[in-house]
Amino acid sequence: MSSSVAEAPDLSGLIELSRDPALDLKPVILRVQTDLFLAAPVHDRAILQAFESLAAGLIPTVDEETLRIVADKLGGCPDVPPAVRAALATRGFPVAPPQEAETEAEVDRALAANPGALIGTRALERLLARARTDADLGATLLARPDIPPADLAPLWLQAGPEQRRAIREAVEATAALRPCPPAPRALATTLVEKSHGRDIQGFITTLGQGLGLPANYLGAASDPTTRYDLLTLALRAADLREGEAVFVFLTLNDSVARSVDRVFSLVTLFRETSRAAARDLLSAILGASVMERAGSGEHQPLHGPEAKRGAVAASERGGLRTVLPSRLRRTS
Repeated sequence: MSSSVAEAPDLSGLIELSRDPALDLKPVILRVQTDLFLAAPVHDRAILQAFESLAAGLIPTVDEETLRIVADKLGGCPDVPPAVRAALATRGFPVAPPQEAETEAEVDRALAANPGALIGTRALERLLARARTDADLGATLLARPDIPPADLAPLWLQAGPEQRRAIREAVEATAALRPCPPAPRALATTLVEKSHGRDIQGFITTLGQGLGLPANYLGAASDPTTRYDLLTLALRAADLREGEAVFVFLTLNDSVARSVDRVFSLVTLFRETSRAAARDLLSAILGASVMERAGSGEHQPLHGPEAKRGAVAASERGGLRTVLPSRLRRTS
């Protein structure tokens, strides 16, 4: 005999009493058996068969108030035997279907929205990874006062001006501690040329490959209005000079170039963000390493007979660049 059946309460006495025409204990037996079924830790075959046999036989004989109570209790339970569901539905009391289990996204939103919940490091990493593409979750996390600005770096694009500044300053405090390898020598010149030629796709591809960014890196800016902010961080990480960055803002996209305020805000962001901080912000936003493949050439010692001197060495270190197109030059 199954242990679940052997341990079940003995209802034989109630069943015998139910046969007394002066007493109507069938509603009591049905309610008690329903409670026992729902309280069972495991609904194995023996439990299911026993409940189905008793409940399906009693349901056609009891009053509607008892049926309503039983149907409510069984609502949402995934293990209700089909015969019991059918019997209740026939009497006009259908059992509510099983509730869908909460998705991980719903659990994460509930955790983020609970001001009393202590969010650990691993949980925060999971929440931030999801918030990169979930604007509502991102807004909830940004509104929490217990998360340090540095930890919110992955949500920099979604943050408001003041919070962006706080995040950037927090990142700046540690960015310089990690070496920032040089960008490829010809990257800035190539980007300027592609911007001048309005080759937008070529510009985006060249910039991404130069910094070792994921292929669809601009997709990290789910809001199209923030894509130029992401692009500005990439230009800063690529070590463009301010004049070169301004030239890109004025030539690559007409809708940006026509807005003085927009160009000014991009220039301000470029000017106020160090190259190392731009690299770290990009890494946090994209969830990927940046500039791991940047730089070229093998190590050349600074001192010694093999060290290159003068203008040649300066040129190889990026000291010489192709000047901007002539239309950008200012004449007196």
